[in-house]
Amino acid sequence: MLDENDKEVSLTFAKGLAVLLAFDAKDRAITISEIADKVQLNRAVARRLVRTLEQLGYLACDRGRYELTPHVLRLSQGFIEGRGIPQIIQPVLRNAAQEVGESVSYAMLDETDAVYVAHAFLPSKFTLNRVTTGTRVPLLPTASGRAILAFLDTVRLDAILDSAAYSAHTDQTETHRDRLEDALKQIRERGYALTDSEYVSGVASLAAPVFHPGIGEVVGAVSIIFEHGQYDEAALAEMAARLKICAGQIASTL
Repeated sequence: MLDENDKEVSLTFAKGLAVLLAFDAKDRAITISEIADKVQLNRAVARRLVRTLEQLGYLACDRGRYELTPHVLRLSQGFIEGRGIPQIIQPVLRNAAQEVGESVSYAMLDETDAVYVAHAFLPSKFTLNRVTTGTRVPLLPTASGRAILAFLDTVRLDAILDSAAYSAHTDQTETHRDRLEDALKQIRERGYALTDSEYVSGVASLAAPVFHPGIGEVVGAVSIIFEHGQYDEAALAEMAARLKICAGQIASTL
């Protein structure tokens, strides 16, 4: 959360980042007025920020509508390469995918979301078109999110649960805090999370937490998604065990 009273904080820079974040799958090409409305900026301020980002190569204009350019990927390059995702984590995910027989993804905690940072896709295996590198999913209704939530320290967990909206994404979404806390307790006991049709109807997911090896803090989760009813309990337990091994291998690289 930005402290606007902090004299060492640049509000202009923060507004520029907000402009970049205004673009998404729904608003891929938008006007300055639409940007100003979306990020709640004065139109003149929005125009200066947009023109600056355009000249720096982060935005391109076509008939009055602005789009992100591939140049924005430079902002994530240091993160991806600095953590060895292509060289170290990706091979671990590929091996796990071959063993489990499903596409495997790695998501990391970012504020109140889990963000996918790497995938190992298997041809012809079930997946969601919406899941790509950089995709954000809420913590509460997803297996990746719950695998992370269950192992957060009490202060951080309570802060997230206190501010959560408990939105119903499907008719199966758990929207009661007490029952969600019971589910998190079960995850801590067995070491993995399982959700079914809580975020997307007909889609189940299995996830295991990834811990920082030095301090034991949970930093992310490895997961698979599959169709509802595809596996029995024995198969799920076997895949969960393999995911936990994968999570441990990723942790050893951090």
